[in-house]
Amino acid sequence: MEDNMKILMTTDTVGGVWVYSLELCKALQKHGVQVHLVAMGQWPTEEQEQEAAKLSNVLLYKSDYKLEWMQDPWEDVEKARKWINCIYHTVLPDLVHLNNYAQVCGDWECPTISVFHSCVSTWWQAVKGTAVPSHWQQYVETVKSSLQCSDLVVSPSKAILEKAQATHGFTTESKVIYNGRDLSFPERGKKENIIFCIGRIWDEGKNLMLLSRVAKELPWPVFIAGNNTNPSTGKTLEIENVNFLGSLSETEVREWIHRASIFVSPTKYEPFGLAILEAAEAGCALALSNIETLQEIWGDSALFFNPQDREEAKAKIMELIENETQRETYSEKALLRSELYSTEKMGDAYFEMYKESIQKKTKTKAA
Repeated sequence: MEDNMKILMTTDTVGGVWVYSLELCKALQKHGVQVHLVAMGQWPTEEQEQEAAKLSNVLLYKSDYKLEWMQDPWEDVEKARKWINCIYHTVLPDLVHLNNYAQVCGDWECPTISVFHSCVSTWWQAVKGTAVPSHWQQYVETVKSSLQCSDLVVSPSKAILEKAQATHGFTTESKVIYNGRDLSFPERGKKENIIFCIGRIWDEGKNLMLLSRVAKELPWPVFIAGNNTNPSTGKTLEIENVNFLGSLSETEVREWIHRASIFVSPTKYEPFGLAILEAAEAGCALALSNIETLQEIWGDSALFFNPQDREEAKAKIMELIENETQRETYSEKALLRSELYSTEKMGDAYFEMYKESIQKKTKTKAA
């Protein structure tokens, strides 16, 4: 089993789940795990296809089926369910690893793992401060059913797992496995007096308009990378007072975080934060939203501010700008803390969890 484990994994091409999936696939290579990677959301970019092609243990299946959180998705969701079921019956995997919520199938004989990366309901609570509106009811029921019908639910932080359990009321066994990311940077050169941030401009939860308002009062320029077109609606948003870089390749992102002295995340909702981890590995000092997940992940390795308070955000960023010693201290703290979240640790934890789940399912079927 350990030398030829075969899993079917879903992913999406429009957010951080893609980065997570490729990083995990890379980590599973040493364990001899073959991954049938099923992509949805939109057609993979040429760069994404090249990333997947570099991994000898990955076979990529491509589609542009809408994800369950997108506008009017349900016809696509049903088509995707049938498509994935066909792949399942062709591949006959040892385990199914779902990174979305709409495709759990009751007649699959192998264990099904669902990873709770995020959801509209917990996003809405964090960003809007209210329960999700009633027109999301089919989505809410789909998420709850998927989590309840899985053999195991995995989450990238304790804080988001607790919110998921409170919101969806599932009783499935659960486990926390922190995400990992390994970026190799050249020997650190002199950092530049710039502030960097990565985020989807169209996602209200990323709260980038707060940084836009603060930016005009900062002595250092602010650079923001990310997509400003909502993939669900096609609506494009503009952002002022910052240097907007648009969507960057992985190589370009690495170049920017290698140059930046400070990385800021003003997000109101963040289940883990891979971009923050990348910045920490690049030696950036971190100024982050004071939310439970980021406190859990980064502890005393970052300066925290209330994401609703522009003046507090400005004050914390100015602390790092004006005090070089403090900036260096937080840079070193973040770099040291980032070692907790390596690709290898993530891959090892998932592999052990896969083995345990397969063994448990085998014993159950034999009983």
